[in-house]
Amino acid sequence: MNGPHVRLTRAALPSSGNSAAMSAEAFADMCGVSVETVTGWMDNGTVPAVRVQGSRLIDLELLCEDLEQGKDAFDKGDYEHA
Repeated sequence: MNGPHVRLTRAALPSSGNSAAMSAEAFADMCGVSVETVTGWMDNGTVPAVRVQGSRLIDLELLCEDLEQGKDAFDKGDYEHA
């Protein structure tokens, strides 16, 4: 992920009581990659995804939790498909 220097933390996520999620388009923009790259990451389990009302979204809560626990590499198959 080589986009703008964005620090993802759980503290920065909305506290709506629901899991925080982000569209592939917004995540791609944040990371500085194409939407196709992000959907590929979602397809092969490189990033955590959830299905919400028929749409697949990046699971920011799980992603932040893993980052805060020291995860610094994201590889194919790390997360089950949504």
